[in-house]
Amino acid sequence: MKLIYSALIGLSIATTIVSCSGQEKKDQDPKAPEVPTVDPQGLKMAFYNSDSLNSGFDYLKKQDSLIKIKQERFQKEYQTRENSLRQFYQRMVNAQEKMLVSSDELKKMGEQYQRQEQSLMNYQQTEGGKLQEEAAEMQTVLNNRVSEFAKRYCEKYKLDILMMHAPGGQFTYYNPKMDVTESFIEFVNAEQTKMDNDLGK
Repeated sequence: MKLIYSALIGLSIATTIVSCSGQEKKDQDPKAPEVPTVDPQGLKMAFYNSDSLNSGFDYLKKQDSLIKIKQERFQKEYQTRENSLRQFYQRMVNAQEKMLVSSDELKKMGEQYQRQEQSLMNYQQTEGGKLQEEAAEMQTVLNNRVSEFAKRYCEKYKLDILMMHAPGGQFTYYNPKMDVTESFIEFVNAEQTKMDNDLGK
């Protein structure tokens, strides 16, 4: 009996060891990526001022101008409709106070006011929403385009890192030689011209 018990314990331990070793194989991490080690002495870093894109990137200025024109047009139209609605409301109130209209006519004016008010709200949501979507899409396109041009810039001039510096950012000091703002802006404008030509613009 003791022999059978000992044999069972041994079998149980062996099974546990085998299952654990099998589990270890399953739980192993996937193959690590082969990331090259960069020699700190040879690391080339540069930066450009973010404000320079707003003032120097011609494509961004053009797109921003188009969005602003549409926004101004929308705001002007919205203001015109809102003023018209207010004037109608004031006429309705004056007519009621002076008893110039019957209750039936006043009711019709109230219904007309509600329709115009709903129309204004629909215009704000629909057209305003379209503008917001267009602005968001354009921002995404701009971000992707600048990222692509930055990649090309780094590949061309053998840079390991190109950073964007904003006023009040994290830099407390930087070597002025790392500032490639002027060069980068010239580069993105040249790349944009190439892209426009490829797109047949």
